[in-house]
Amino acid sequence: MNCNLCGTPLGDKIYDSGDALSLTSLCNVHDGRTEVYVCGCCAHVQSAAMADIDAYYDDSYDILIDSEEEDQIYEVVACRKVYRTEHQVKVLRDKLALTTGTRILDYGCAKSATMRTLVGQIPELEVHLFDVSDRYRPFWDKFITWERGATFELPADWKGSFDIVTSFFSLEHMAQPQEALRKIAALLKTGGTFYGIVPNVLSNTADLIVVDHVNHFTPPSLAWLLRANGFEVQEVSDSVHRGALVFVARKLAQPASAQPTVQDEVQAIVDRARRIADFWQQAGARVQAFEQTLAADAPVALYGAGFYGAFIASWLRQPQRIRCVIDQNAFLQGRQLHGAPVIAPADLPSDISALLVGLNPAHARQIVGEIPAFARRSLNCFYL
Repeated sequence: MNCNLCGTPLGDKIYDSGDALSLTSLCNVHDGRTEVYVCGCCAHVQSAAMADIDAYYDDSYDILIDSEEEDQIYEVVACRKVYRTEHQVKVLRDKLALTTGTRILDYGCAKSATMRTLVGQIPELEVHLFDVSDRYRPFWDKFITWERGATFELPADWKGSFDIVTSFFSLEHMAQPQEALRKIAALLKTGGTFYGIVPNVLSNTADLIVVDHVNHFTPPSLAWLLRANGFEVQEVSDSVHRGALVFVARKLAQPASAQPTVQDEVQAIVDRARRIADFWQQAGARVQAFEQTLAADAPVALYGAGFYGAFIASWLRQPQRIRCVIDQNAFLQGRQLHGAPVIAPADLPSDISALLVGLNPAHARQIVGEIPAFARRSLNCFYL
């Protein structure tokens, strides 16, 4: 296998799920192995692509499709929930000058809640949408006209016509990122801006084992991909969106000469990627070791309805012991997950003392420690 970005042959796997369950970004079980590699040339982390990946996104990838309003919590600040779309729009407006008549395309957009929110704030924008599935068309119809949306094939008259192309958490899914970047560059006017967000595998470490994320970007690998496709990299930030990289790049009239990667930086990232892989290689055993400390019939609560929580649930020897799943997202409360109801923290039953915390380990203890409903509870917490 060669690197998706620079083409360098990849060495041995740094992670292999083996017989364990693989999980998709939608927290569904996938019948197949998760195999991860790291490139020693451009510091890109890469997974083996799922079989029939194009059909998967066309037929099975239903992200936040239950309602127009459904969203994911980005953070909770002083008991106020900030949702991901709200934060993405704020960062976008902080980074880019958006004016009347700006022609903007959201590439790989799904239901494009970000553009819907943006149009509500700046109605004069000329928003266009593109995705590889028709299933999101009903959402688009609420805020754009039919001819401003396209699926599967890009209209010929869109070439070279956009001031801005955006990509929110889509490049990680693309088995051929070089091809995608060439298409995006062709859609932009000279001097136009490519703006996007991708998971940062170095801070959102679960990204490494998400089976449908083919690409796990690092700052140098993302910059390499942009420069290789005729962009001047203006910014790659790991600080304005938790667990993600936000990038701003300008399309050049002529591609710049390739810039070699700094080998010491690459080696440092390769070493970090291997440590992250080792963490996940052992994480399932840690879940089961904690479970063995509990009484055989002791119920547990699982905190977190996302990927980290799904990982913990997949490794329990007795998953039926999950009495409830706790999440602060009101869109999820009242549903069933892992065979248990999703509830708010304040509704944690009084007889449950064991809490399995399915959150990013970098922030989990702080988040749990700031929940008022847990302040007076003596909880036996397991952290990844």
